[in-house]
Amino acid sequence: MTEERGALTAAAARARAVPRVLSIAGSDSGGGAGIQADVKTIAAWGGYGMTVVTAVTAQNTQGVQAVHPLPLEAVQDQLDAVGADIAVDAVKVGMLGSPAVMEVVSAWLEGCAAPVVLDPVMVASSGDSLTAADAAAWERLLGAADLVTPNLPELEVLTERTLPDWEGALAAAGELAARHAVTVLVKGGHLDPDEYPDGVPDALVAAEEEAVVVTGSWQRVRSTHGTGCTLASALATLAGAGLGWEEALRQAKPWLAEAMRRGEALAVGQAELPGWHGPVDHGWREREQSAPSRTW
Repeated sequence: MTEERGALTAAAARARAVPRVLSIAGSDSGGGAGIQADVKTIAAWGGYGMTVVTAVTAQNTQGVQAVHPLPLEAVQDQLDAVGADIAVDAVKVGMLGSPAVMEVVSAWLEGCAAPVVLDPVMVASSGDSLTAADAAAWERLLGAADLVTPNLPELEVLTERTLPDWEGALAAAGELAARHAVTVLVKGGHLDPDEYPDGVPDALVAAEEEAVVVTGSWQRVRSTHGTGCTLASALATLAGAGLGWEEALRQAKPWLAEAMRRGEALAVGQAELPGWHGPVDHGWREREQSAPSRTW
């Protein structure tokens, strides 16, 4: 994308009634996470979704059976096709799968002035983890992002340190934010609910600023597949419409909580099996508005 197009996009985003949001991620054949979750979420928040597929995964509610990475040329061609024709108001980045793909995506993002939300998925196309050993690729990718949304285990990898508690996580996030001039959303879903009875905290951390903590109710459900993708895509869409990160989080968090509560009612997969990890209901709000009398 040219700098001129990117600059125009950034200025126009504030006035966009329908933000144009690009998801760069892997696909999920089960429909609960990845590109599929992103497009559903973007639509749920009134955006127009576009995609760059980095890998094709074979997965369902029982887990991932296979990952098939796309060639670098295929990723680059998709990026070039979108950038040559369509202005982008926000970008969400998910699973990239390898340091080589991370470099290709980072180079493209560096020419994009639209807000970039990075969900740092720590999985490689081989099934192995992307760790601190890939530090150079992570450094460049983080530098191209505006908001990064790690859970606590991902934050430990990005900062190369053990985080003993929530306060330690906030301190580590502050260092990450300062090093990359990025806002870090620290997600508290891996915390012990008994230690945080007032609700699950999420914190927006920016360099030399006090953390903004947004608390929501704990969801004791099994419909949690794709929650990271879904939250990141919601934040990207709201940012593309002109909202700041705090307001975007305050809107997206309760919406996601309701989507999690309603997930099992979708009857996707075999919930009676112990390994069931079901999707959230991305369309719950639209379904209520368009078909309120349905009993199914």
